[in-house]
Amino acid sequence: MGGEEMRYAYRSRSSRFRRKRKGVNFKRLGTLITLVVFIVMIFVSVRYFTLWKALSGSDTPTLWRPQEGERTQLLLVGGQGSELISATMVSIPAHENSPVYVLRLPPEALVSQGTDTLALADIYASDGLEPTITSIEHLFGNQLPVHHYVSYDIHGIAGIIGAIDGVSVQLPTGFQSHYQDTDYVFAQGLNSIDASNLFPLLASDSSMEAAAFWAERSLLVEVFNELFSLNHISYLLTNVSGISETYDTDLASRELAHFRDTLQALDGDNTNYITLPGRWLTSQGRRLWSTEQELAQLTAQQIIRGVPPYDKEALTVDLFNANGINGFAAQVAGQLFANDFKVDQVTNALENGERTQIFYLEEFELAALELAILLEVDAELIEDSYAISDNPVAIVLGGDLVGR
Repeated sequence: MGGEEMRYAYRSRSSRFRRKRKGVNFKRLGTLITLVVFIVMIFVSVRYFTLWKALSGSDTPTLWRPQEGERTQLLLVGGQGSELISATMVSIPAHENSPVYVLRLPPEALVSQGTDTLALADIYASDGLEPTITSIEHLFGNQLPVHHYVSYDIHGIAGIIGAIDGVSVQLPTGFQSHYQDTDYVFAQGLNSIDASNLFPLLASDSSMEAAAFWAERSLLVEVFNELFSLNHISYLLTNVSGISETYDTDLASRELAHFRDTLQALDGDNTNYITLPGRWLTSQGRRLWSTEQELAQLTAQQIIRGVPPYDKEALTVDLFNANGINGFAAQVAGQLFANDFKVDQVTNALENGERTQIFYLEEFELAALELAILLEVDAELIEDSYAISDNPVAIVLGGDLVGR
């Protein structure tokens, strides 16, 4: 009996040292989950606050200027689903005393894509934004690379405007647009924009007019600034995903704010507005915008060199033959007449020369570039008057033109 009690006592003592099975510690798990949720909430709050802080409006917007000796090209594209509505390139110089250019590209503009010639709108509809950008760059001989882009969808903008109860847009100039058989008038100054007149403002037939660009620019800046203001912070936080689907860009948040600031800083005093040169033609019942490659290259040179436009009515050209071929200057005069240039003197130069020279007064530099492209010659451009010419531009026709 005593032995059995001892064996039992031994077993009882050993059982105190057996490992116990651990169950789930719900208290610790709950604390861990609470901590993780708290950290995530802090991260999300910081992220949204940083985003809001970066994109909220600036009282002193400035242009996005590049490094010394360069220009920055920013592309703004408006679409309606797969339909291209507007395409605008903004070219910004490094120095304040050089001009800013706004170049409007008609969606119907014909460009080369491989062996085909297609409208920008067709490339956008079938291939998307990046091939459209590539085609635009090729149009200008890759002289105007697109450094950054922002494309927006009009339907997405309409949704945002509806959610924030419209915006008030200050237009620098008034204009009239025709949309779906109805005329709309937008006055200079303050205009109230909501769902009823948003599409006429952006998707009108006035896409080639400067007024339409300024309206587009003013609207997008105002929507951007309103969206990222304290008035709509709750809408922004709950709809940030949907808002991001409204636009496509290669820019980070702070860069996007620079883009917005650049649009806001543009005004008529520091900006030269130009449209891609060309003419309308009709093919199979469709209106298309046709431009010659030479004119596109001239536009690129105008922008790169910061050359202001000139008054063609004030331009008269003198021609001086320096290649020794009789009748050559008269032949070139006929070519200039055919391109609407006024020609005065047509005579021999003071001496013969191999390279064509174009003398021009300061305000006619663009004319000198245009004439060099028209004659298809790598002319020497000289900002000065030719010795026996009193007109703004004088061309000394060299031997390099013979056989062209």
